[in-house]
Amino acid sequence: MMNDSKDTKVELLRFLGQLKMLTEEESQAIRNKDFVNVESVQDKKAGVREAILRLEAPAVEGKSRFAEDPEVQAAVLQVMKLDQANSEDLNREMASLKESVETQTQTGTRLRRVHGAYAQRQTSASWQVVT
Repeated sequence: MMNDSKDTKVELLRFLGQLKMLTEEESQAIRNKDFVNVESVQDKKAGVREAILRLEAPAVEGKSRFAEDPEVQAAVLQVMKLDQANSEDLNREMASLKESVETQTQTGTRLRRVHGAYAQRQTSASWQVVT
């Protein structure tokens, strides 16, 4: 039974390593503003998380059997820090994009007003020339 536990821990650490690599890949995609790749990586991360849950299915009261293991704690902490940084980067990017959309909306509104005013002046100018 001890060997099963050791094998499970090794497998868990392997999954956590995959999660860390994917999270680093996600960080790079965020920096590159490659949101299609961000989504793809997030799908892969979800698959790894599901594998971890299956591995941990016999967890007691929703807590990993390895929650107190320093090696597992360190691996989880690394992934959590990277995830938090990615979340903050995505939030900043979203705020920037929202600001850009707002600016474009305001610019579009102004252009329509100017165009409308210009078109009205042009119509009256043409009318005056004809008469």
